[in-house]
Amino acid sequence: MNIMSRFGITYFIALIFVLSFGFFMTFSANAEEELQPSGKITIDEKQINIGIGASWGQGVLTYKGVDYKFKVKGFKAGAVGIAKVSAVGHVYNMDDLSKFNGTYTAASAAIALGGGVGGQTLGNQNDVYMRLGSTQKGVNINIGLDGITVELQE
Repeated sequence: MNIMSRFGITYFIALIFVLSFGFFMTFSANAEEELQPSGKITIDEKQINIGIGASWGQGVLTYKGVDYKFKVKGFKAGAVGIAKVSAVGHVYNMDDLSKFNGTYTAASAAIALGGGVGGQTLGNQNDVYMRLGSTQKGVNINIGLDGITVELQE
């Protein structure tokens, strides 16, 4: 009995997807470890999600020893819940402050019931990316596309 008839094509495709995703995430993490951070970042935001959701908040980027405040507006597809999120991490591949502004996106899956810990890598149109570790308070289930728009404040 071959694998296709035993488990079905759907399971086989799902297995290939999961293995491919795991390989991609491992490759991305290894490539990231070789780079030096361009800056440090902290973000505090609130999220409300009912299938399609929104988030808003603020953050601080420390770049070349100077702190820059920024606003965060976000979107989620495939999420349900209400949560307060605090994230810290690093910004990579940024050689000029003007490249920081933009929309950062990533595909993700997460569940937080009462509180949770997560991590995510998001990239923008200028090939700048941020690697974030986060904590959540509230109830939030997310399987889908995440994105935030970042805008430096004057």
